[in-house]
Amino acid sequence: MKRRIIVFLGVINCFFAVHAQGEIDIQPRVFYRNEWSLAAMLNSNGFGANYRYGKRINADNKQLFEVDFAYMKDPKERKSYSQTSTGARYVEGKTNLAFDFRFGYGRQHEIYRKHDLGGVAIRRFYNFGPSVVLLKPIYYEVADPEDFFLIPRPEPEKYDAYWQNVYILSRASFFKGFNELKVIPGVFGKFGFNFEFGKEDRIIHALEAGVIAEGFISKVKIMDFSNPHISQNKVAKNQQLFLTIFLSYRFGRIVDPYEVKKKRERSREISY
Repeated sequence: MKRRIIVFLGVINCFFAVHAQGEIDIQPRVFYRNEWSLAAMLNSNGFGANYRYGKRINADNKQLFEVDFAYMKDPKERKSYSQTSTGARYVEGKTNLAFDFRFGYGRQHEIYRKHDLGGVAIRRFYNFGPSVVLLKPIYYEVADPEDFFLIPRPEPEKYDAYWQNVYILSRASFFKGFNELKVIPGVFGKFGFNFEFGKEDRIIHALEAGVIAEGFISKVKIMDFSNPHISQNKVAKNQQLFLTIFLSYRFGRIVDPYEVKKKRERSREISY
């Protein structure tokens, strides 16, 4: 009798354990797999996107090849509005737009494997490599205050922190100033955790969080703090070293290298 009770309790325990974790995964699993994915990133100093290709090393580890694109903002940016009827928005003191490109190589290690449809796989990852920031000057359509009709000056003008007696009408074309791009090389390192929760084995849905440390050979001049009226802080300055917190949503597909190989062989047979 005692043995039957123990067996019964064991079955009940297994039943509740399965349902607590989620539905049992009966779909065919791809274990020997590579992957590609895209991610939308929200950074503590801006936002961006990421492309990743993961190449399997063994059951728990992958090589990572990544490309990041990020738009960088200065934490001291404050939006202002033009005094004209257009109400154009601009950031007082902001002289350049900063675009950050990172090219990384790294590793990913699976800490906890997903065993059912409702489960979550937990992985840690890191990558590092070269980066480069492109600085593009900001141009505005401006007019003289004495001009009653506020007719724009013949040519857009580059933002000047010491502008006086100038009305900002609107931002000039985004492409204005690309011939004045400034390139600043650097290096970066990224570390984070990946929480993959997709219910289909071949489809990737994941959240990631972590930090990025990045340094450049010179300061990234996003703002012009030379005008005390703008800085309002004697220690305000542009940075050369950055420590960024990021949160991202990732989606992509699993690539079975054996299936890819078979497709290539079939296409060759058909061509012959």
